[in-house]
Amino acid sequence: MMAPRGEALFEVEAYRVQRISEEDAPLLRKLGERCSDHLELHYGSPVDPEQLVRDLVTDLPPGKSLADKFGLGLFESAGRLVGGIDVVRDYPEPGEWYLGLLVLDPRHRAQGLGTKLMVPLVHWLRGQGARSLRLAVSEHNEAGRRFWTRQGFEPVKQVIAEFGNKQSVFHVMRRTLEE
Repeated sequence: MMAPRGEALFEVEAYRVQRISEEDAPLLRKLGERCSDHLELHYGSPVDPEQLVRDLVTDLPPGKSLADKFGLGLFESAGRLVGGIDVVRDYPEPGEWYLGLLVLDPRHRAQGLGTKLMVPLVHWLRGQGARSLRLAVSEHNEAGRRFWTRQGFEPVKQVIAEFGNKQSVFHVMRRTLEE
């Protein structure tokens, strides 16, 4: 069962993670502006200010509905949105979830927060029935690929995909979540 809007799903140190929705669009736009480097790496430039809203709230893979999508916001204790996570239940197959995006405000990067975030995220995903987690990292995001490898993700395959105005090779990676 999902927590009501505004209730923390889990916490990471002084941060709380909760579901986000269209109501959070102004906060997501501001986060997207602060994270334009990350979005440009993925989509090319210029980046549409609404892209992060779509990524975290509405965009879905084929055959999935909004009931399968969990846009999560990482909030400081003062209420400022400093990160976003997009996960989709049972994609591409039952029991496997897809992590479409993990983005952190530049002031919160390179401090171990991403690694600290993964422990409660994995615990939460297990509680939702996830047995594995899949993601795709652009060939242009070498630091991201190193990060995901450190988090226990292993390469599955490579695919060519086009996002925005950029076509890239993506490294599909997977991690088993079962204990």
